[in-house]
Amino acid sequence: MTTAPAALHTPVWDYAAVAAFDRSTEDALLIERPPLPEVAGAMRGVRVHDWRSSVNVADINGKVAAGLAALGLDCAPLAADIAAVARSFLAQFAAPAASLRIEVVTTSTCPKFHCDNIRVRVVTTYHGPGTEYVATAAPGDVRGAPTGALLFLKGHTHPTHADAVLHRSPTVPAGEKRLCVVLDI
Repeated sequence: MTTAPAALHTPVWDYAAVAAFDRSTEDALLIERPPLPEVAGAMRGVRVHDWRSSVNVADINGKVAAGLAALGLDCAPLAADIAAVARSFLAQFAAPAASLRIEVVTTSTCPKFHCDNIRVRVVTTYHGPGTEYVATAAPGDVRGAPTGALLFLKGHTHPTHADAVLHRSPTVPAGEKRLCVVLDI
């Protein structure tokens, strides 16, 4: 597996780059960010479970806090980052609300390559291996999003979806946990 993505690239959150991705026929965009160092310590004793909710601009902070509390995660920088990503995602796509999922897993939750029936998704792995994705034109070239990166994926309902990229959950090494956050519209 290689880590050089077969997706568009931008080194920081860049509204213009994400807007260009949204208009393009590319199905994936990777924004590399460094991992949050505080997350590793917060993962000790965390509950293996997932938490889901709809979020909007007015309730993001409270919903993120509730989700992290449900999982036993006490990490202010993590809460702030998830909320900032959610606010940026809603603003970027002019969405009134998004579906938020925060999950702590020890196994691959979705091991088959697929595309979801959504408009667009952003997924970031805060701890553990990142989401894997592959171009349908090169199915043997599996890529992995680095920990901390934002991976934007178009779904079947996106108007410029080209069915060119599929994704899946990675294998989680034995004895380890993966913390992943997903936002969908």
